[in-house]
Amino acid sequence: MIDYTTYTAEALALDELFRAWVLENAEPLFWENWLIDYPEKAVVVQRAKQIVLTLYRAQEEISEDEIDEAIQQLVQRAEERAVVVPLWRRTWVRVAAALILVPLAGWLIYRENNTDNVTPYQEVVQQIQNEVKLIEFTNTTSRAQLVTLSDGSSVVLQPQTRISYPTIFPSDKREVVLSGEAFFEVSKDPAKPFFVFANGLVTKVLGTTFTVQAYEKDREVRVIVKTGKVSVFSREDPMASSKQKNRELTGLVLTPNQQVTFHRADSRLVRSLVEKPQLLALSEIQQQSFEFRQAPISDVFAVLEKAYGVKIVYDEELMGACELTATLGDEPLLEKMHLICKVLEANYELMDAQIVVNGKGCK
Repeated sequence: MIDYTTYTAEALALDELFRAWVLENAEPLFWENWLIDYPEKAVVVQRAKQIVLTLYRAQEEISEDEIDEAIQQLVQRAEERAVVVPLWRRTWVRVAAALILVPLAGWLIYRENNTDNVTPYQEVVQQIQNEVKLIEFTNTTSRAQLVTLSDGSSVVLQPQTRISYPTIFPSDKREVVLSGEAFFEVSKDPAKPFFVFANGLVTKVLGTTFTVQAYEKDREVRVIVKTGKVSVFSREDPMASSKQKNRELTGLVLTPNQQVTFHRADSRLVRSLVEKPQLLALSEIQQQSFEFRQAPISDVFAVLEKAYGVKIVYDEELMGACELTATLGDEPLLEKMHLICKVLEANYELMDAQIVVNGKGCK
């Protein structure tokens, strides 16, 4: 069975079974179940669909000379990526060729989506204004400025940042559009999800604090969570509409000390830890001491997980006998991990917003 999880959008667009699904609705259950199993591939699938449909309409515009040259380039590109690209039908050889012509496919898609050269910010504003009137505020000063919304939420705008929002939010949802960088403190209201639209990325919260960095000319959008939980997903996600309507947090969910980087070029989401994880704001009763006396390593990691809200992954069976005697102070989390691993003769790495510890164990 083909492992489609390794396929890029371009490779999917060249797959005969995928094209049959897009153009003829063949084997719909297979692809629907595959998306359920691999929800993180939804954006790739949407992009591949767009390529298939665009090139299906455009294939007659490609000359024979362009086809011959493009096929050679396509084969070389496929070999470099170790992806098997089917070129069984002459019609779809033309489509395959189009994928690497300079840069026909991308230009066609851009032309379709940007007929009037509308920016992502303007596009969303126009869409929301069909339902409710928005006002726009731009911070033209050299200092941060505070904007208070009708629900009590506050937004701190950095210089050269603009935001559009309703004077009064509708009864079912709260939506704002951002271009630039802002820190949000959202009033909790599970019945009315709060959405931030920024350069193709949608951030959905019920009530929390977080930062969005989304300047119009930047190739990436970043969301950094301080407290609570947020979910993020691309506007191109085929399930974006259902994720917006759902009252729960769906999509890629982030917790404190986590961030996501949204790569606008390919709608890719990458979750990671923030550069300097901060202690969570715990009550006095919950405050933990970082003083350990022959403490099992499982207890040490549990204390750190609770204090920083960061998952620490390790082999419990292998490292179960390890103990730690140390007094840790106000060092950053990663420095604490460095000291602990030095004592245990272990090492750690950051993977998908988690700390993964590898060690030989303790006798």
